[in-house]
Amino acid sequence: MSKKQPIRTDKAPTPTGPFNQAIKIGNMIFCSGQAGRNRETGKMGDIHDQARRCIGNLSNILEAAGSGLADVVKVTVYLRRAEDWKGFNEEYLKLMPEPLPARTSAIVELKGPDMLCEMECIAVIQD
Repeated sequence: MSKKQPIRTDKAPTPTGPFNQAIKIGNMIFCSGQAGRNRETGKMGDIHDQARRCIGNLSNILEAAGSGLADVVKVTVYLRRAEDWKGFNEEYLKLMPEPLPARTSAIVELKGPDMLCEMECIAVIQD
């Protein structure tokens, strides 16, 4: 039986709570939700900027685990406002490779008033 292995990289934000950036078990990677904060400035941009940054953070975490966005099988997207669907999806479609993974999306209250999106994913490591 495989053991859980924490995944950490300095190419994505340090977790702000009691969790890891991701957990690897066997050939599966379970990534924690990533927001779109600019690591250099600490600021949150518009929905396009935040979408690019949260997907970029996930990409960096997956790379540290030996995987990538092309290996994502399931995504969960959380948005603060329904009017941000279009902007988020524009960036999502630019950055996520085909075939697109299964996806669940929800409108929720997110941590901090300037946080517009968060995304988590499950990926595999290809043999």
